[in-house]
Amino acid sequence: MSPKKPSLHDISATIPPSPSDELLRTWGYDLVDEYVQIVREALLPAGSEVLELATGTGRMTAVLTRLGFRVRSGDLTNEKEEQVWQRVLPQFARNVELMMLDMRALPFKSGSVRTITCLNTLHELATPHECLEELLRVHDRSGVLVLGDFNDTGFEAMQNLHQTLHGNDHPRGLLKISEAEPVLRSHYSDVKIVLTPLNISLIASGKK
Repeated sequence: MSPKKPSLHDISATIPPSPSDELLRTWGYDLVDEYVQIVREALLPAGSEVLELATGTGRMTAVLTRLGFRVRSGDLTNEKEEQVWQRVLPQFARNVELMMLDMRALPFKSGSVRTITCLNTLHELATPHECLEELLRVHDRSGVLVLGDFNDTGFEAMQNLHQTLHGNDHPRGLLKISEAEPVLRSHYSDVKIVLTPLNISLIASGKK
């Protein structure tokens, strides 16, 4: 008999929560659980290497390590690196490489990266169309691309969160995930939509 797959909450319990995670959970939402669900829906090869864009506070980095993947994770700055390592934990650190990179000019050859995840990032980008094209340039279509962002409920929750924790507004961005979908469909033979309480995610694969 194969070992029982850890539940969403089993994995979530091993990742130190941020203040945002804690507040969202009081409202009945759990981004860590959503990330686990989305990655599982992507059916990535076990133990493979994943390029994550962008690192942020390391929520997805931590999820990927708990699911057994090796992670290269990049962001424009390293100002949140300490928070990332707090989430990753020492026993998983050997499977993580952090780097600084600009999504407008990724330091990879065309078609050289098989697996990419990019969640809740589009709305933060000043030039999202340019960044999306660059992401598509480096992705190997024989692999998997996971691109997702908040739905309306997610943006409302993040607005409430930012007002509560920071006293400011949360951006909705210049490119909606619904607008990115036809772009992916023009490049990939298969695009699967994954709906979770706060997110809409697109899992793209296959040459077109």
